[in-house]
Amino acid sequence: MRTFEFRLFVNKEQSRLLMACLAESRTIYNDMLETVKAQYEQDGTFPSKYDLEKAFKGQGEHVPATTVQMLADRLTKSLKRFLAAKQNNIPGVGFPRFKKPNRWHSIQLRQYGKDCYLHEDKKHLIVPKKLGHVLKIKLHRPIDQTPKTVHLVLRADGHWYALIVCEAEPSSEHGPGTCEHPAIGIDVGLKSFLTDSEGNTVANPRYYRTSGRTLRRKQRQMCRRKKGSHRQRKAAKNVAKTHLKIKRQRRDHHFKTAKPYADGYGSIVVEDLQITHMVKNHHLSKSILDASWGAFLHILEAKAASAGHQVIRVNPRFTSQKCYQCGKIVQKSLSVRTHVCPFCGYVADRDVNSARNIHKAGAQPSGTKHSNGGVSLRSPRL
Repeated sequence: MRTFEFRLFVNKEQSRLLMACLAESRTIYNDMLETVKAQYEQDGTFPSKYDLEKAFKGQGEHVPATTVQMLADRLTKSLKRFLAAKQNNIPGVGFPRFKKPNRWHSIQLRQYGKDCYLHEDKKHLIVPKKLGHVLKIKLHRPIDQTPKTVHLVLRADGHWYALIVCEAEPSSEHGPGTCEHPAIGIDVGLKSFLTDSEGNTVANPRYYRTSGRTLRRKQRQMCRRKKGSHRQRKAAKNVAKTHLKIKRQRRDHHFKTAKPYADGYGSIVVEDLQITHMVKNHHLSKSILDASWGAFLHILEAKAASAGHQVIRVNPRFTSQKCYQCGKIVQKSLSVRTHVCPFCGYVADRDVNSARNIHKAGAQPSGTKHSNGGVSLRSPRL
């Protein structure tokens, strides 16, 4: 699936209808969750998605019928994820929670073409009359794939956006087996955002760190305001705008970094990092989350798949400690940035040595396909 995001330009009446739908849909979702909890406490079962749709059909003066169906579907999926995580003893997945206003920002429409579609002039989005019917939209790029659903999202900057989810079509240019593009290994890090096996590096922009002074000033300003007052809410929106800007800067950097690698290399070998375990290091957690390696690798896999290429994930064990030339283990701390092998005399930058080891590990013929199109070469634990 691929999502296209476009800015909506709504008037005051349309904005009022959208905000009313947003508030009422949140209330309906919380009522659905209350019904689920009550039935579970009574007989130990959960209502199905169709039972929830039937029970809450027609509720909400400004909520379309398809949005009520999507709310039931959303809650049912959350329950399934919770039950699956509980059965498999997966930590971090809890029971669905009641939604507060500051955690509810989207209106989901079920089917593109029936509930929502573009006007012939390509300047207006047709939505249910309860949501304003005709919304002005800015199509800054063409939609070259098949749209499926639409989400209307209110961002922290106060503007509405239409997220059109499309079905991604696989590339028909060539497959990974017949591709003539070379392979490359990539090592992500903190000193430099990434280093490849050819010796090229991409600087780490550290957007959160560089915006720290601005964010700190705005957060202190918000804390000085009286809790619950209009000025406090205004200051909170100002803080949210700064976070939104950081998020957009980081995402833009990820796309611009991933594009040349996805188009120019047939196989891109990366480490299969367990980031949730790495952020337990409180000295490095903020920098790791600021770099956002997981989001970058997800974008890289999507870009590579659209170009007919593949991303291979390998076991990160000893990639920075092993000598690329002789294969011996050379122990070194994170402060040592140059790899000097006492066995063969090979000298290289620490990250370049690691990227070349990653490239070598990904050159093995065996591999297991991932659901997202990537390949994993992690050795099984004995």
